[in-house]
Amino acid sequence: MSVQLTVEESNLISIYESKRRTKVMRDICEAMKHWEDEGMLALSVQTVGKLECLSDEEFAQMEFVAAE
Repeated sequence: MSVQLTVEESNLISIYESKRRTKVMRDICEAMKHWEDEGMLALSVQTVGKLECLSDEEFAQMEFVAAE
């Protein structure tokens, strides 16, 4: 797997937990419409970009657990 996720990206994905990569991407994009925080918007764009680079099979093998 060539895509490396940061702790922040993994945490964001874990909030929108789903077995389907496309659903997580869609849910993050939908939430972005309501955020005003520039940092969260940048993180969201970056995370969706990385999710686009993953295959469904790669995504299915990953485990997302929110870290503190």
